[in-house]
Amino acid sequence: MLSRTIVTTTDHLAHVVAHFKRYGEFCWDVETTRPYRGIPAHNTITWLSLATYGMAVTIPMGHTKGDRIIGYRTEPRKTKTGKIQNRKVPIWSAAPPQLRPSQVFEALEPLFFSDRVKVAHNLAFDAGSIAKYYGGRVIPRPWHDTYVSSVLLDENRSNGLKSLVKSIYGIDYDKSDVGKRVEEHRFRDVARYSYMDAKMTWLLYRRNQAAIRKAGLQKLFDLECELLEVVISMTAYGAPVDQATLEAFGKELRSRIVDHQARIFKALGRTINLDSPQQKAEALFLPKSKGGLGLKPITLTKGGQDKERRGEEITVHDYSTSAEVLEKYKDNPVVAALLDYQRDVKLLGTYVEGILNDEEDGSLIINGRIHASFNPVGARTGRWSSSNPNLQNIPTRTAEGKKIRSAFRAEPGHMYLVADYGQIELVMLAHFIGRGALYDGFFAGINPHVMTAAKIFGIPPEDVKTKHADLYSVAKGLNFAIVYSAGPATVAEQAGVTVKKAKEYMRKHRKEFPEIYAYREHVIKQARKKRPPHTTTLLGRIRRMPELLSKNEAKRAEAERKIFNSKIQGSAADLIKLAMVRWWRNHPEGAHMIMTVHDELVIHTPIELVDQAKEALRDAMVGPGIQKLVRVPLTIDMNVVDRWSEAK
Repeated sequence: MLSRTIVTTTDHLAHVVAHFKRYGEFCWDVETTRPYRGIPAHNTITWLSLATYGMAVTIPMGHTKGDRIIGYRTEPRKTKTGKIQNRKVPIWSAAPPQLRPSQVFEALEPLFFSDRVKVAHNLAFDAGSIAKYYGGRVIPRPWHDTYVSSVLLDENRSNGLKSLVKSIYGIDYDKSDVGKRVEEHRFRDVARYSYMDAKMTWLLYRRNQAAIRKAGLQKLFDLECELLEVVISMTAYGAPVDQATLEAFGKELRSRIVDHQARIFKALGRTINLDSPQQKAEALFLPKSKGGLGLKPITLTKGGQDKERRGEEITVHDYSTSAEVLEKYKDNPVVAALLDYQRDVKLLGTYVEGILNDEEDGSLIINGRIHASFNPVGARTGRWSSSNPNLQNIPTRTAEGKKIRSAFRAEPGHMYLVADYGQIELVMLAHFIGRGALYDGFFAGINPHVMTAAKIFGIPPEDVKTKHADLYSVAKGLNFAIVYSAGPATVAEQAGVTVKKAKEYMRKHRKEFPEIYAYREHVIKQARKKRPPHTTTLLGRIRRMPELLSKNEAKRAEAERKIFNSKIQGSAADLIKLAMVRWWRNHPEGAHMIMTVHDELVIHTPIELVDQAKEALRDAMVGPGIQKLVRVPLTIDMNVVDRWSEAK
């Protein structure tokens, strides 16, 4: 006898729909399977759960496993080493009869395509996943994404549904990790998991709805929900990719990796497993008498820190060999080769093999396009993140980054329209300060790096780039230090000068731009006064930083750096999101936004719509409706290209 919360007949489904029609809001959740489990436009939904006042149910639509193992069979499987082994595989009893997806989605259409509030946790994924069952139609707003509302209410916690439920309600309903691959679990376990997803999302919605209003975040939340329309569209349309370009880059990377290995082994005088942190630590940190390089270890791993707290003996194995740590030893030839090796292995794994040979579904390229996942609130500052692949982490200003971008190529008869804001973080800084040389420079049409170089070195702005290109680089390093609160070593590296010179330039900068430093102190002081300590961005996003009250000086200094950076970077994120929504409202039909990377937007448009798309994008990014929010002029750099790499 099945539970009354499991819907397997048309009569039961009709009863559920009748109940839900009585109310103006409901939530839903989907469980998806291979192929393309994580790609909404191409995945397969096998469970759909619903919840509203007085009812929560789950609807199976193709789950194959029953509840009992009735025998075993052997099945040949390939191991990671390429060997074929016979493994014992359970034979499951048949699952109960279930409704077809067509029956379910037809019955639910009056709910989804209504003016009711539709609620989901990570709504862009769930809405994008069901759209294909309605011929590509996306369910209309109003929406409430409990993931987004949870992030806006507390960006410092883990805001996955199960984490929230455990921390708020003390319930751990997926100890067996059923949600990761529902098709591998028995029917009743998936039924309970799916049911709980909807039920707990409903409870979270009721909690968050009031909290968002109380926190004064309703307008920002409404913008984030409208932005999800853009996310759904970007994910569904995908970004056209030239697979041959990626394959050629992969071949080049594999050749380079072999060369790096040879350099490392030759310099060490022996071979080691370069993918083993322990063997790398031995090679780097053991004394030369024991076969190591004798480098002084700097940073403990998390495990090493735990051992230190417990008072246990620390060995070389407890020290980190991450790229960030190794940068400090980069003058050593072995370390330099190791950094090259690690960089190219990461590029190969993420942007070549990770795309062409995804572990879960094979290639991420489907019909010539990549359907990356975008998270508008993936970073604590409010900036975007992305995955499968991570477009935000493609190297900038490097030959490798350019080669990866070159794989993104417009389809025949189309072009890429690429636009990004000019010096947006310095624009936001000048906006908030409202005075001083940086502020005045924007009104005079002077590049902020040029203005910085002119003030510090006492040269005419028009001579900076033409006669003093080296000083322009110094100015860029200093401006980077302002926004990110970087130290002299970072400025020295950015500017290509000594640390001593960097300190001298930083002192001069403070003297010439005192209003910047005064404003930074003001932001930190005001944030520290609030409870919890926090700052707000251009559109009212809250960045909480309790560590501002820490008694630990290092933690407090780090918090001060982060809170100021969050004010500037978070406001820049607000602006790009608003621009995306403005584009969505007025874009020419046939032109599609396909990517956003930091302050950059990428449009795929038919050639005949290029001019219309340019006009719409320009208005979205710097038109009167958005310029009124910022006190200094907004500018954009816009290019029409065949490949993404040609834009920069």
